[in-house]
Amino acid sequence: MSQTIQQTKAVLRKEMKQRLARLTDHEKSVQSLIILRKVLSSEVYAQSKRISIYLPMKEEVCTLNILKSMFRDGKECFIPNYKGAEMIMVPLKSWDAYERLPVTKWGIKQSEEFDASQDANMSGGLDLIFMPGLAFTTQGARLGRGKGYYDQYLNKCDQSGCLPKTVALLFHEQLTENVPVLEHDKLVDSLIFPTQEEIELER
Repeated sequence: MSQTIQQTKAVLRKEMKQRLARLTDHEKSVQSLIILRKVLSSEVYAQSKRISIYLPMKEEVCTLNILKSMFRDGKECFIPNYKGAEMIMVPLKSWDAYERLPVTKWGIKQSEEFDASQDANMSGGLDLIFMPGLAFTTQGARLGRGKGYYDQYLNKCDQSGCLPKTVALLFHEQLTENVPVLEHDKLVDSLIFPTQEEIELER
């Protein structure tokens, strides 16, 4: 059963990557702007102090204007840091600190140092995690890239007694009717994405 689900996930990953590759830079920019406005006006953002946000790859929703807003709004910002099979969320203090980060072979900025003592769970946990992914259902099922980083990290948060809210940021094209899930797959609490009508109004 799990092998069948994994095969179905692999097919869906390929399909979603092709779908994302067809989006132009302008289309991604328009949708990212709509998402920015929705994030900043959301109750969960307003109520959260310690927030983790991913630094985007080229085909993902651009989070950099959200990041700038977090600094402006006095949020405590944390970003993913990967090493091997492990991910931690480390503090990012300023936009200048972001700009100084080196770029990895995946095209993502992150610190060259991997210090587990800097993880957010060591200093009070997180209130909110903005989640990346390839595909999502409106019920919160999420298809990641297959490494399991976020599912494992949320398990760690749960074990520490401080489970944050999770909000997926996605392009309209990443919505799908069905995402196969296994027992360890975590649902996201809510989604932020542009409707087709909102996209048309921005064009």
